Amino acid sequence: MRYSTHLVSLRTIGLAFAIVLSPVIMQTGDLDCTGDTTLKTLEFKPFQMPGGGLPQDMLAFDPHERLYEVKLPDSVTQAMLIAEPTDPTAEVLVQCYVGTEWVAGHEMDPELDWFVINLPEGDSTVRVYVRPSGGAEGWYNINVLRI
Repeated sequence: MRYSTHLVSLRTIGLAFAIVLSPVIMQTGDLDCTGDTTLKTLEFKPFQMPGGGLPQDMLAFDPHERLYEVKLPDSVTQAMLIAEPTDPTAEVLVQCYVGTEWVAGHEMDPELDWFVINLPEGDSTVRVYVRPSGGAEGWYNINVLRI
């Protein structure tokens, strides 16, 4: 009987150490994974649209809406992307995917809030990542469907 009492005590002590040390071991205790992951501005302006003229924004942007869809002819191979984070210290990156396969990535120049991206053939996704300094990450998807 005495043996099982000590065994229970050892298990209790081990459990207490596990609970107390978990944040230290996992390094989650003092990490601040916060920050504003929204964009203030997001515009998608394809070049070479039928009819010519200056590129026009194809998104009805809402900072809280994270998914957009645009339909483009196969002849459109480039677009201007304008993305301005709500948090001025946030980093903005763009990656293009065909299915789940990464095709190309672009890091936004901190001096500009726009850049030109090459669009792959066929349907694709343009993902705009917003990474504030607090460690959080958010993104916006623009699904490009070819017509």
